[in-house]
Amino acid sequence: MDNPMSANPASRTEQIHRFLEQNDLGAWIAWRPDELLMLCGYFPFWGASLLICVADAAPLLFIPQIEPSDHIPAGLRVKEYPWGDLKCSDPYSALVAAVGEELVKSRLKPERVGMNPSASRISLPIQAAEQIPIAENFAEQLKDFTATPDARRQQSLAGLYLRKTSSEIQSIRLANQVANIGLQAFQNNLQPGISEAEIAAGVESAIYRQIGRDGIFHSRGWAMVQSGPNSAYAGRFNRSTGRRLQNGDLVLIELATCVNGYWSDLTRTAVVGSVKPELAELLSIVEDAQQSAIDAVAPGMAAADIDAMARDKIAAQGLSSFFTHHTGHHVGFRYHDPGFLIAPGVSAKLESGMVITIEPGAYVPERGGARVEDDVLVTASGHEVLSRTSVP
Repeated sequence: MDNPMSANPASRTEQIHRFLEQNDLGAWIAWRPDELLMLCGYFPFWGASLLICVADAAPLLFIPQIEPSDHIPAGLRVKEYPWGDLKCSDPYSALVAAVGEELVKSRLKPERVGMNPSASRISLPIQAAEQIPIAENFAEQLKDFTATPDARRQQSLAGLYLRKTSSEIQSIRLANQVANIGLQAFQNNLQPGISEAEIAAGVESAIYRQIGRDGIFHSRGWAMVQSGPNSAYAGRFNRSTGRRLQNGDLVLIELATCVNGYWSDLTRTAVVGSVKPELAELLSIVEDAQQSAIDAVAPGMAAADIDAMARDKIAAQGLSSFFTHHTGHHVGFRYHDPGFLIAPGVSAKLESGMVITIEPGAYVPERGGARVEDDVLVTASGHEVLSRTSVP
């Protein structure tokens, strides 16, 4: 295992090879967009691509014949299969056959080929209008070439998400920079009479317009705005409505941003005009709690202790019952990466290279709610707030 105090995690290739070795595997098959991104840096358009990671050769990527190829990373072996070909009625059978042929050629026995058969909690591909189009029985079709699903191996794979490499951190930093462009649009539109949905649309538009700049081939935002009494529900759910802002409102935005496959997760709470003193105090308490938790982020700190830094501040003001969720989670390859939460009772410790959110909040029924969320990189000497960076 890497030293949690080391300055940088092992390279992604080194991490993958170590994962294969520790799990007695010669190869790993993946097709979920976040898994492809994490394993080889590739973010698919259609979500119908498949990767074979092997221990002793470059990864092999199968892509649909209609997949755009202009952002496939260097260093991959790439083969097309007839997904999208009107002459092929069953492209998945063709893909399974091609995968089987490659595994036989590599002389890999099925018990040494792993995969995660679950389709739960994944990020969407660039074409995010629907779930990825891989056939529902696809994992079943691969059973003759792969090992029986193993929860231990799947948990080990999830561990690969936790520590980001230098290049991955740069990509997450870019996602935060683009998100800040959206947040500036949020601030620019805070005025009485504008609706929550209109503000959210402006934020998402500003983020989408970044495509084509600074090497950005994909940029999408999901903005959820809640104002006035609606913000009191932000501890349970986030959604934009047609409610129009009024003077004195607290306005909360939850913003998920995906840039080239990498994610940021940010929240801001702002005021419209002259806010009531009790609401201004609520926001100030949450901001103070968040800063206390951020200040404590460093290698070796337990997740529960970070959570307590924020939770105790809010409790000291008599608001403990209004802080209804965890203080943070891992982020980067997905909106919510696998990994331990920053929450009460979690003894897992932070390591350099981890990227987590810090997002305490307090939500008072019929009055309003506040939450502030930033993405924080754990460094060898402490931390860096990735979301407090300048826009590109």
